[in-house]
Amino acid sequence: MFDGVFDAVFNDPFVSTSADYLPKEGEAVPGVRVIVSSPDTDAAVMGFNTVSASMIVEVRAGDVVQPQRGDRFVIDGVTYTINEKPHGSSTRKVWRFGLVET
Repeated sequence: MFDGVFDAVFNDPFVSTSADYLPKEGEAVPGVRVIVSSPDTDAAVMGFNTVSASMIVEVRAGDVVQPQRGDRFVIDGVTYTINEKPHGSSTRKVWRFGLVET
Protein backbone atom coordinates (compact mmCIF):
# COMPACT_ATOMS: atom_id res chain seq x y z
CA MET A 1 0.00 0.00 0.00
CA PHE A 2 2.76 2.46 0.93
CA ASP A 3 5.14 1.46 -1.88
CA GLY A 4 3.63 3.87 -4.41
CA VAL A 5 3.73 6.73 -1.93
CA PHE A 6 7.38 6.07 -1.03
CA ASP A 7 8.31 5.78 -4.71
CA ALA A 8 6.63 9.11 -5.50
CA VAL A 9 8.29 10.93 -2.60
CA PHE A 10 11.77 9.51 -3.11
CA ASN A 11 11.64 10.13 -6.88
CA ASP A 12 10.44 13.73 -6.56
CA PRO A 13 13.45 15.98 -7.38
CA PHE A 14 12.04 18.72 -5.15
CA VAL A 15 12.03 16.41 -2.11
CA SER A 16 14.95 14.05 -2.62
CA THR A 17 18.39 13.98 -4.20
CA SER A 18 20.71 11.36 -5.63
CA ALA A 19 23.57 9.98 -3.53
CA ASP A 20 26.17 7.23 -3.75
CA TYR A 21 26.17 4.79 -0.83
CA LEU A 22 29.60 3.52 0.23
CA PRO A 23 29.31 0.79 2.87
CA LYS A 24 32.34 -0.13 5.00
CA GLU A 25 32.03 -3.63 3.58
CA GLY A 26 30.58 -4.67 0.26
CA GLU A 27 29.88 -2.95 -3.02
CA ALA A 28 29.07 0.73 -3.50
CA VAL A 29 25.50 1.54 -4.53
CA PRO A 30 25.35 4.51 -6.93
CA GLY A 31 22.27 6.65 -7.49
CA VAL A 32 20.41 6.00 -4.23
CA ARG A 33 17.61 8.53 -3.62
CA VAL A 34 17.79 10.23 -0.20
CA ILE A 35 15.79 12.87 1.62
CA VAL A 36 18.05 15.30 3.48
CA SER A 37 16.94 17.60 6.30
CA SER A 38 19.02 19.92 8.45
CA PRO A 39 17.13 20.72 11.64
CA ASP A 40 18.71 22.81 14.38
CA THR A 41 19.57 20.89 17.55
CA ASP A 42 19.85 22.27 21.07
CA ALA A 43 22.60 21.17 23.43
CA ALA A 44 23.96 22.29 26.78
CA VAL A 45 27.70 22.93 26.69
CA MET A 46 29.39 23.94 29.94
CA GLY A 47 26.12 25.31 31.27
CA PHE A 48 25.28 27.27 28.14
CA ASN A 49 22.63 26.38 25.59
CA THR A 50 23.91 26.13 22.04
CA VAL A 51 22.14 25.61 18.75
CA SER A 52 23.84 23.79 15.92
CA ALA A 53 22.80 22.40 12.57
CA SER A 54 22.49 18.67 12.10
CA MET A 55 22.06 16.55 8.98
CA ILE A 56 19.42 13.84 8.93
CA VAL A 57 19.02 11.50 5.97
CA GLU A 58 16.21 9.14 5.06
CA VAL A 59 16.73 6.36 2.54
CA ARG A 60 14.48 3.51 1.38
CA ALA A 61 15.25 0.20 3.06
CA GLY A 62 15.08 -1.52 -0.31
CA ASP A 63 17.94 0.66 -1.60
CA VAL A 64 20.20 0.34 1.46
CA VAL A 65 19.54 -2.96 3.21
CA GLN A 66 21.47 -2.57 6.48
CA PRO A 67 23.20 0.79 6.91
CA GLN A 68 25.53 1.11 9.87
CA ARG A 69 27.66 3.65 11.66
CA GLY A 70 30.75 4.41 9.59
CA ASP A 71 29.14 3.83 6.19
CA ARG A 72 29.39 6.82 3.86
CA PHE A 73 27.26 8.72 1.37
CA VAL A 74 28.44 11.08 -1.34
CA ILE A 75 25.86 13.83 -1.87
CA ASP A 76 26.54 16.62 -4.38
CA GLY A 77 30.24 15.72 -4.40
CA VAL A 78 30.62 15.90 -0.60
CA THR A 79 31.33 12.79 1.47
CA TYR A 80 29.35 12.24 4.69
CA THR A 81 29.65 9.47 7.27
CA ILE A 82 26.83 7.90 9.29
CA ASN A 83 27.57 8.97 12.86
CA GLU A 84 24.71 7.33 14.76
CA LYS A 85 22.80 4.08 14.77
CA PRO A 86 20.27 4.01 11.90
CA HIS A 87 16.63 3.64 12.91
CA GLY A 88 13.93 2.02 10.82
CA SER A 89 10.54 3.65 10.33
CA SER A 90 7.43 2.03 11.77
CA THR A 91 6.72 0.53 8.34
CA ARG A 92 10.33 -0.71 8.06
CA LYS A 93 10.46 0.82 4.59
CA VAL A 94 12.76 3.76 5.44
CA TRP A 95 16.03 4.14 7.37
CA ARG A 96 16.74 7.41 9.20
CA PHE A 97 20.12 8.49 10.59
CA GLY A 98 22.49 11.40 11.09
CA LEU A 99 25.48 12.22 8.92
CA VAL A 100 28.61 14.31 9.43
CA GLU A 101 30.81 15.71 6.69
CA THR A 102 34.15 13.88 6.38
